Amino acid sequence: MKEDSIDGYYEEETYSKGLSREDTIERQVRICAFNYSKGLFKEFEFSNRMLIALLPKQVRINFMILPIDTTTDEAIEKHYQQFISIQETLEEDTNMIFKKRFIKTYE
Repeated sequence: MKEDSIDGYYEEETYSKGLSREDTIERQVRICAFNYSKGLFKEFEFSNRMLIALLPKQVRINFMILPIDTTTDEAIEKHYQQFISIQETLEEDTNMIFKKRFIKTYE
């Protein structure tokens, strides 16, 4: 099995189990979040581009591909804001079904 660097055997699992588009997008979101949280801004920007490529066409056409630029905080912030905007669009404007996790709150 070929292990990917972020979360185990995802690549092989994708092909062998036929994961849905939602699973693939959800995984790409995790990759983006991981890269950003670790300060890997170039990787974050590239993974954000790939996230856009994975979106359904009706959603994808709403997002412009930003140039890769990690030289300024403003450029990184633009990519981050785009990532947030993609998340809001997925949550509010699509009927895609992502894994729901229920957390029992204080009673």
